[in-house]
Amino acid sequence: MFRGEIVVDEIQERWLTYRELGELLGCTANAARMLAKRRGWSRRTPNAYGDKAMVLVPDDADVQPRSAIDRDHMSRNPNGADQVNVRALEIAVETLRDQLGIANRRVDEPLIALADARTAEMISGNEAAVLRAQLELLAGRRPWRRWFR
Repeated sequence: MFRGEIVVDEIQERWLTYRELGELLGCTANAARMLAKRRGWSRRTPNAYGDKAMVLVPDDADVQPRSAIDRDHMSRNPNGADQVNVRALEIAVETLRDQLGIANRRVDEPLIALADARTAEMISGNEAAVLRAQLELLAGRRPWRRWFR
């Protein structure tokens, strides 16, 4: 039985401190305070300095503790909860690394093709010059005679 429990017309209402509500929910007192504020639950502000504020928790309120948080495990292994996030980040980095490799290959392929095309152009230009020189020799012209006139 909780402190400050009131029974009115078979509706059970509980006045709990934020710390008690947090223990009931399996979260911190600050998270319990924000939950009460979001849900618009009534609040009692204490008159005396240092007393705890209390919040009216309706009976039909869903105050089941979170089963995903294993507080005993977290106390033994403080970084255990973060390992889930680390694994998710590792998967994301691996995916991004694969996508970067694909993008680099997409960029490299046209550059390689362009370099190959330039090389082929140079080779064909040189071959064309050789063929022109051979044609002039076969035609009986002597191109070097122009140089000595």
